[in-house]
Amino acid sequence: MTLNIHTEEDDQRQLTMTIEVPEKRVLQEMKTLARKLARDINVPGFRRGKAPYHVIVNRVGKEYLRGEAIEALVQPVYEEALAEVEPDIYAQASLDKIDDEPLTLTFTIPLIPEVDLGDYRSLRKEIDEVEISDEAVAEALEAAQDRYAELEEVDRPAAEGDVVTIAGKGIVPAEEEETAVEDTDADSESEDETADTAVEDADADSASEDAEKTAAEDIVLFDTESLQIILDSDKLFPGTSFTENIVGMSVGDEKTFTFTFPEDFEEEELQGREATVTVTLLQVQNRLVPLLDDNLAELEGYDSLELMREGVREDLKKAAEDQARNELMDEMVNDMREMATMVYPPAAVNEELDNRIAQFKRQVEETDWEWEDYLKLQGTTVEQLREDFREAAIKAVETQLVLRQFVLDEKITIKEADVDAKVAERTESYGDNEELAAALGEYYKQGPGLDMISSEILTDKAYERMVAILSDNAPDLAELEAEAEEDAEAEIEAAEETEEEEMIEEMIEEVAEEVTEAEEDAVDEEMDEETAVNEQE
Repeated sequence: MTLNIHTEEDDQRQLTMTIEVPEKRVLQEMKTLARKLARDINVPGFRRGKAPYHVIVNRVGKEYLRGEAIEALVQPVYEEALAEVEPDIYAQASLDKIDDEPLTLTFTIPLIPEVDLGDYRSLRKEIDEVEISDEAVAEALEAAQDRYAELEEVDRPAAEGDVVTIAGKGIVPAEEEETAVEDTDADSESEDETADTAVEDADADSASEDAEKTAAEDIVLFDTESLQIILDSDKLFPGTSFTENIVGMSVGDEKTFTFTFPEDFEEEELQGREATVTVTLLQVQNRLVPLLDDNLAELEGYDSLELMREGVREDLKKAAEDQARNELMDEMVNDMREMATMVYPPAAVNEELDNRIAQFKRQVEETDWEWEDYLKLQGTTVEQLREDFREAAIKAVETQLVLRQFVLDEKITIKEADVDAKVAERTESYGDNEELAAALGEYYKQGPGLDMISSEILTDKAYERMVAILSDNAPDLAELEAEAEEDAEAEIEAAEETEEEEMIEEMIEEVAEEVTEAEEDAVDEEMDEETAVNEQE
């Protein structure tokens, strides 16, 4: 029975699909359900499963039976309609409305977004090569020394480089602001002298109140009963006299002092501000820092200090390159997002919001909070959180759409050789353990492992293409299109050859089975003949 289907697309890439189901099909489904019910319930006067349709209808009610039939029809009817319409589905559809007699189902189907990146290939950027300074390497080596430093409690005044334990509080008092109320009546003429005086008195009182210092919150640097710090004037509030004030104190000493943050301090809100500190020195420990030598290198897994320097430089360079790469990709994606024209269904953002809320809920519950209790404590709701997350969710969706379209427009694909190379790179360090390397290789070539490897390969290729575009060295799009067509044809040919080979193998197997069966039959006949001859003798 043919479905009557009507579709209409809105301006947000949503397809409204209205399906009218023939009444005859509804009645057939009702009869099918009635037969099932007849087998499950006892009807007086009839054997189980033999009660007529009208008896079942009288027993359970026509409305109930029709409702069950409609519920059973929704999914198969929807799937049949999809097969006929073949929309470009992006996310799960929603059933918005059910009308009865005639049965009419109305679905909203989110469609695949439409993205036009515009003239993104005109973007240009000078890309600097990552360099690691000797100072950065020295800092990393010093950090390695600090990791293996040992502490020794000493009975002497604190000195630069010591580890001390303090109690107390350090604050930056809030800046006080004065506000005054303008006397808007000062220049006005008044016919009533008494009223004039009353207004002036009221304004004077108001101005006096508003001119009072308004109390903002202090900035708390620390407030502790026990805090361990290293007296390093280059790292602890650098550019201030904080460390200098504690150097020379002995255990049990209490001291109150002030210091001023420099105008170029890294935290803007503290620049040029004065801090007040009250501390009590609880403990002084001397730091025994290991020498920067081969022994330290061995602790870090290197054969020598020189190799450690090289390894540290390589690690720093890799980290800096990764950061530069991420920043470049973020910048170009943002530029493309601003240039792009995108139309996508609301379901895209709603799905992203669902994921963010679910992740946030898991994080809250991992801290032993009940979700509802957390919401009450914060004075918020799930709906409000969704609104709070909406802007970030929109950016995330659009970023994903831009990257997806970029990959499509640039004809970036993943080949089997790419996967093999990436897997080999991943398993190279397990060369001594062939069994583990083989197991990892299998993991990376299927399921979640393959998804992860594929994502990395796509990201690598997208980055390389972005660099080529920004450097004005991108390959010609027409050539890329031709290559993509050739690859597609090659894949089709390979698939056909594989299918043909499989068919030939199946034929060979069938022939081999027939030959084997014939040989077995021949052997059986010979044995039967021999048996017959023996019996005659």
